[in-house]
Amino acid sequence: MAFQTGTSSSIENLLTQLSTFLQANGWTQDFFNTITADVGSIGFSKNSIFVSMQYTEATDGGTMAMYQATAADPSPTTDPWTATGSSGNGEESNTLLSLDNGRCVNEFAGPHTAYFFFENDSAPAYIHVVVEVDAGRYRHFGFGEIDKVGDWVGGEYCYGHYWNQSTSRIDEPKSQFHAFGIDALTFDVNRCATMRVDGYPGEPDPLTEWAAFNDGSGGLDTAGNARWAAYGGWQNSREFSAFHGFRISEGSAYKPLVPCPVEIVDRSTAPDLIRRVGFQADVRMVNIANLDPGQVISIAGDDWYFFPWVRKQFLINDTEESWNGGVAYRRENT
Repeated sequence: MAFQTGTSSSIENLLTQLSTFLQANGWTQDFFNTITADVGSIGFSKNSIFVSMQYTEATDGGTMAMYQATAADPSPTTDPWTATGSSGNGEESNTLLSLDNGRCVNEFAGPHTAYFFFENDSAPAYIHVVVEVDAGRYRHFGFGEIDKVGDWVGGEYCYGHYWNQSTSRIDEPKSQFHAFGIDALTFDVNRCATMRVDGYPGEPDPLTEWAAFNDGSGGLDTAGNARWAAYGGWQNSREFSAFHGFRISEGSAYKPLVPCPVEIVDRSTAPDLIRRVGFQADVRMVNIANLDPGQVISIAGDDWYFFPWVRKQFLINDTEESWNGGVAYRRENT
């Protein structure tokens, strides 16, 4: 496992540092087109993980669209959504990106107070990124392989972090108009996380290659094939619903860190058939009422870093806040 923290001056500077970090830990940078006409793009791969990003710092407070596929983008200077086996999420635009469509990270142009890279280059491989956009306000994004239940082809995932800015939703962390993490609370089929499932046993359709984490249908991939719906963990899992009220305490042995489950939903049956397919490795859901954002606690010899979903705050004052909702990331002490 590898870890890095620092500051960044912009989205492009953040991705430049991320690229150097990933390549030093066994990942491939498939392409990197720095900003031209307000838009830049970059792509990474490892094993069967293929992810591309387009980004702009010129509008909407800074936006990055994220794309997942089954092969590296064959034409990275133009359209990353045309990569082989594209999952169907990520805005189809090579001009200024908007917030209207596609999995994205929004409102994080920079300069950034801090970033945190959590990486694993052995199975399951992943990169989880936390950005402190400004003092106390965070964005999360990442991609990798789930820790699978059973032996099957697939399990690669990608997620962004969209926080709705309307005054009726910006301070409501359980709004279905937000989308972040491997989570199925959102009803937005375009902004949600995706996971490759084409090798999962018993899939209802031989063309099914992707699952989409949203509270509804799975929608379609770029080729027009149906996607499974998926459930999971940062806001909408049964585990977090049951345990979100349990507060971690640094001063006691009571440290309830809730795993992030991943499930796929077969709606071709009656009733729906829900299958537990794995967990997001080294990530936990947690109530951070008794913790400070960015706090580190050693548990069983490893360091766990605790962050709010967006901002630890409960003022209901039309600013980004996520109350005591938190995410913990593991850093292995070697």
